[in-house]
Amino acid sequence: MSNRYSTLIPSAQREAPKFLATAEAVGQAFTLQQQVTNDLIAAFDLDKALGRQLDILGEWIGQIRTINAPIEDYFFTLDSETLGFDYGNWKNHYDADFGYVDLDDENYRTLLRAKIGANNWDGTVETLPAILQSIWPKGDIQIRFSDNQDMTMTVYIQGKAIPTITKEIIRQGYLAIKPGGITVTYDITEG
Repeated sequence: MSNRYSTLIPSAQREAPKFLATAEAVGQAFTLQQQVTNDLIAAFDLDKALGRQLDILGEWIGQIRTINAPIEDYFFTLDSETLGFDYGNWKNHYDADFGYVDLDDENYRTLLRAKIGANNWDGTVETLPAILQSIWPKGDIQIRFSDNQDMTMTVYIQGKAIPTITKEIIRQGYLAIKPGGITVTYDITEG
């Protein structure tokens, strides 16, 4: 008897080999199904999911991976060895400065945490700090807010080195966890 369901068979039926084989086969199917379900839960954990798993989580949460962001590391610049003469593309008058960018897994995970917080927030000032801190659980980026008492609030974001794409996510309001009708300004500080 290799599964927990087989151990529930009363002693009177344990002497019937065909019954035991049938109960073992059916019980094994349920045991395997439970294992697959447990593996799915672990595979779609927000902190452990990768690639397509995060995309599926994003569909459930309601946030896609693609955002509108500045185009970097593409056009010619004198400040970069990889984009100097003969390497970078020359920017024409009609070339856009912004384009659609697919976020990497780490930034997308941050975006999903913000969306989860916004979806679950009850709208009170008391619960907002915990939701804001859950966006960056490692603590490498600190986030806090102040209510300016004039239908505006300021969100302060501080970190040692905040990546450009993270700044753009913040500036474009993707982390918009705010009460209805309130204008939010973001103050980003590095160092």
